[in-house]
Amino acid sequence: MNIGEKLLRLRKQRQMTLEEISRKAGVGKATLSRIENNITAGTLKTHMKICEALNINLKDLYEDLEVPKEEISVLDQKEISDSEVFSYDEKTNSVILTKQAQKKNMLPRLTIIQPAGKTHLEQDPTGTECFVYCLEGDIEIKIENKSYCLKKDNSLYFGSFLPHQIINIGKRTAKCIVVKSPVVL
Repeated sequence: MNIGEKLLRLRKQRQMTLEEISRKAGVGKATLSRIENNITAGTLKTHMKICEALNINLKDLYEDLEVPKEEISVLDQKEISDSEVFSYDEKTNSVILTKQAQKKNMLPRLTIIQPAGKTHLEQDPTGTECFVYCLEGDIEIKIENKSYCLKKDNSLYFGSFLPHQIINIGKRTAKCIVVKSPVVL
């Protein structure tokens, strides 16, 4: 069973209309319809709001869901080496860590920044989130008017709809995993 079928079944069991769930969850009726019709899977945040409206927990919604095989993406070292690379400039680039990124709900990438290198100042659409995990080196993440310094094994989670930039503040190459959701290319 997929998420759309599960939502429809739970909604019918509770004798609720899409409009009722929409009102209670604060999720658009059109979005709920697209989920039920398997046009989109929705986001975790949407799923949590739906669960609240249905008076169930997230586990109940996800229980018995099948994971389609095409949703599983494994890359080996060679495939990662051959992956799409986005270069900010001669000191900074990002390697996309998944296949068919535009079809995914999140975009994982390995960002490699040489000393004194930096990403562009970025600002993603409202609702976009970002997770950064520092693998090597020292980085500074500027978010609006604040700065956050990360060393190896430190992480930061923030709304990437805020203006942000990653800067290598160390003397050696910095590497970090950056995951954005939903996908912003």
